Parts: sequence; C-alpha cells; structure tokens
Amino acid sequence: RAQQGDNAAKTLLGLIYEGGYGMPRDYAAALSWYQLAAEGGDREAQYALGLMYLEGRGVVADRGRAADYFAKAAASGQVQAMYGLAMLHFDGGGAAGVDNAKAAALLGQAAAAGNSDAQFALGKLLAEGKVVARDDDAANQWLLAAARAGQIEAEVEYAIRLFNGAGIQKNEAGAADWFERAASVGNPIAQNRLARIYSAGRGRTADPVAAAKWYLLARAAGIGDTYLDTFVAGLTDAEREQATAAAQRWPN
Repeated sequence: RAQQGDNAAKTLLGLIYEGGYGMPRDYAAALSWYQLAAEGGDREAQYALGLMYLEGRGVVADRGRAADYFAKAAASGQVQAMYGLAMLHFDGGGAAGVDNAKAAALLGQAAAAGNSDAQFALGKLLAEGKVVARDDDAANQWLLAAARAGQIEAEVEYAIRLFNGAGIQKNEAGAADWFERAASVGNPIAQNRLARIYSAGRGRTADPVAAAKWYLLARAAGIGDTYLDTFVAGLTDAEREQATAAAQRWPN
C-alpha cells in the first residue's frame, strides 16, 4: 500500500521501523518513510519527523527543523504538534524564535482539543499571569481538566490551589483526594503534601503512621522536609516501625 502511494501506510512503516516492531529498529528507514509521507501531507508523519529532529533520534538534533515539521502538522490540526510547537516558541526553538503570544494561542488550541499537557501548561500560565493575563478561574478550570485526564503534575497543582483556596473555594478534603491520587502513582511532591495532611489532620483524619509512611516515600525520592523530620522523630518506636513496614510494602 505504501508503494502504491498510501501516505498512512508510509507513516505506519515509519513507526514500525522507528520502534523496531517485529524487526530490528532502523532509524534511517523510519526517516525515509516518514519523509515520503510528510511530503504527501500526512500530519502524523510530519509530527513524527518533528520529534525525531527535536530529540536527535536517528538524525542530528535540529530544533529549527523540528519546529518546521511541528508547524506543518499543527496547521493540519495535529494536536500534539500544537503543544510541541508552543513549547519551542516559549524557549526560542526554531527559526521563529521566542513568540509568547503565538505559544499561548497554540496552547489554547491544543487544550481545547483535549491535550492534557497543554491544559496543564495553559492553566499554569493563567495562574502566573506572566505571559497572559492572570485568570484564576480559567486557570483552575484548565488544571482540573488536565487532572481529570490523569496529568499528574496537574493533579498536584490543582490540589495545592484547592487546599489553599487560590481562586477557588477552599476544600482541604478535596485537595487530599487529589494529593492521594498523585501520591499513589509515585509523585514525591504529592507524597510529601499528603504526609503533612495526615500529620496535621487537615483534609484527612490525623494518622501519624500514614503521615510517616508518605514522608518516608517522599524522602526516598529526594524531597526533604524539616517539619516532617521533627514530626516523625517524635513518634513512638512502634509507630515508626509500622510506617517503615508500610513504606516498604508500597505500592502493594
């Protein structure tokens, strides 16, 4: 089908060669098939080429060429390419250079199309008010959308804003739910925040063993906390032993 001019088949062959699915990985063959499909207007091939040039996979890394391919794919509605191009515009990748307004517009398009990474990034921008006008309500809506889609950073950021009542009605129990969701898949920031919640009994019934368990997991991932150091040091030997055993069993 590819030899007969089917661009989707060309792109699929590129994917097969790039990933080494059922055959040895061959970046040169992947690049060749992607280029043929991209020249035929296939937006998925254009996006794939952009990623190869962005990451230097099988080619010399070239952010300018990555931006060019992302732009072609984005113009045809490839949502991930919109997000990738937005990130390049923010840091000046590609010939277009820094263009915060263009980047924000691309994020808006990708977010509206359901890309959770774009929703998170747009929510952060709106919360900070540096590139776009600050809008706490819109920020919270985008962060919640990304969190509901399983974007871990968004779960943590939304939980922080919910716990603090940042542009939204304060809800410590709801924040604890989001922290626990992110902590349960290994996010150390969420684990640290959840430890504090259990230690203080805010949003959850106070539970020193649970607090110590999450503290130990967060600390093992590199998150230090002087307050929790002191809190855990003040527990009984039995409580610390229970917490240590629970941390060792996690995530089972």
